[in-house]
Amino acid sequence: MNASISVVCYKSKTLANGDNPLLLQVSKDGKRKYKSIGLSVNQKYWDFKKNRPKPNCPDGEYIQQIILNKVNELQKQVLI
Repeated sequence: MNASISVVCYKSKTLANGDNPLLLQVSKDGKRKYKSIGLSVNQKYWDFKKNRPKPNCPDGEYIQQIILNKVNELQKQVLI
């Protein structure tokens, strides 16, 4: 019953401004669910191997902080 939480850049959906939405991916019992975190980033600023913003991302620190907050919030919900 282990659950893993990660953040993915959803490549198959491009928003009107050219960015792609960031989603939380929760894997539990062999099933995946996605939840939007309300942020989007351009593909050229996202590191797909590490699933985090690249160092040259304009709002990289802000995005990383929001991601950490959302992951911690979701981990609390999963543990309860």
